[in-house]
Amino acid sequence: MDEEVKKIQEGLEAKFALVQKNLQDLQEVSASKEKLEEAIKAVKTQGTALQDFIDGQQKAKLETLEQKFSAFLKENKEKIKEIHKNGSGEIVFDPFTDKAVGTITTGSGTDAETVPVVRGANLGSFNLRNDNDLLSLCTTSSTSEPSASYTEMIPKEGGYAFVAEGGTKPQADFKWETRYPTPKKVAAYEILTEEAVTDYTRLESIAREYLQKKHDLFKVNAVFFAAGTGSLPTGATVYGRTFVAGDMAGELPNGSTNIMDVINAAITDIYTTQNYTDESHYMPNVVMVSPIDFFLKFQSAKDGNNLPLYPQASLFNQVNIGGVTIRPWAKIPAGKVFVADMSKYHVVNYVPFSIRIGWINSQFITNEFTMLGESRFYQYVKNLDQNAFIYDDIATIQAAIEAA
Repeated sequence: MDEEVKKIQEGLEAKFALVQKNLQDLQEVSASKEKLEEAIKAVKTQGTALQDFIDGQQKAKLETLEQKFSAFLKENKEKIKEIHKNGSGEIVFDPFTDKAVGTITTGSGTDAETVPVVRGANLGSFNLRNDNDLLSLCTTSSTSEPSASYTEMIPKEGGYAFVAEGGTKPQADFKWETRYPTPKKVAAYEILTEEAVTDYTRLESIAREYLQKKHDLFKVNAVFFAAGTGSLPTGATVYGRTFVAGDMAGELPNGSTNIMDVINAAITDIYTTQNYTDESHYMPNVVMVSPIDFFLKFQSAKDGNNLPLYPQASLFNQVNIGGVTIRPWAKIPAGKVFVADMSKYHVVNYVPFSIRIGWINSQFITNEFTMLGESRFYQYVKNLDQNAFIYDDIATIQAAIEAA
C-alpha cells in the first residue's frame, strides 16, 4: 500500500478507535440510554466507512492480480507454443516477486438437459473462504537461504548483590542455544486438456485461481493446526498449552463468570507465566472462538438497557478490547478458545507461491498439460515463547476460576 493510502486507512482506524473508546467510557459510567444510542450509531457509521475503504483496496488488489495473469499469458504465448511443440519444459507465473484428483476435461461439467457441453457451461469464480489476514498476526519475513536459524538467550546462575567495602562481587552468566527449522513444502497440481481450455472461456485462469486459493487456505490451516510430525509444520494450537489457574483458582463466585472473564483469565495466565526471573511479560494479541460462541457471547450480548454490549461485533465480526482482537473463525471448534501472542509465531517464506505449466509423461500425445502450484516456507516458535499460546475449553477455564 502506498503512503497516501496508508495514511488514509490509519486516519480512519484512529477515528474508529476513538468512537469505540467513547462508547466503552459511557458504558462504564452507566450513561443514559440516549447517549449510548448516539455512541453506538457513531461506532457503526465510522466502522462502515473504514470497512468500505478496506473492501475497495482489496478489490483493487484482486483486479491487479487478474490483470497480471492475463498479461502473463499474452506475453508468453509464443513460449507456451514452443514448449508444447517440444513436448517438455515449463514457465512460471509468480504474482508476488483426500478424494481422488482427476483430470479436468470437457466432460467435467454436466447439464440437466441434453445440450452441447460447451454451450451449457457458464464458468465463474469459486466461493472459497479467504483466511490470509490471519497470517498478518504472525511475524512474517522472507529469505533466499536454503537454511534458517534462530537463537535464544537464556540466563543462568548468579546475579547482582549489595557488596560491603572490600567484599567479593558476585558473578553472573548466561548461555544461548541456536536451532535450525527445516522448510515445509505445500504443493498440488491439476491436469487439463487442450480441448477444455480452448472450448471453455476462462477455464485456464479459473484453474489457476483454484490452485492459489486452495494453497492459501491449506497454508493458513497448517499454521494453526498442523501436527508437527514428519514433514508437517507445527500449528499454533498444537504449541498451545492448557490453562493454569494458579492463584486465580476458585476465586470468583460460582456461576458469576462470563466469556470475558474466561478470556482475561487466559491472558493473565500468559502474562504471569515466566521461563526465568525478570523475563518480559507475554501479551496476547488475538483471541479466537467458534462463530457460534462468538454470536452467543458477543453479538447477542446486551447491556442493562437492552442495547448491544459490543456493537462492533456485528459490524466488523470482531471485537477489540485492550489491544486484543477477539474474532470468530470457522476452524475453531465450538466450546474451544485460542488465546495467543501470534507475533511469537514466525513464518519465513522461502520459495514464494508460483504456478508452473508443463507437459509430463505422454501428455504431449494426449493433448493434456499440467498446472502445478507450490511454495516452501519455514515456521517456528522459540522454545521459551511457547508459553504465549493457550488452547483450551471455555468450560474448563470457567470451572477453574469459579468457586466449587
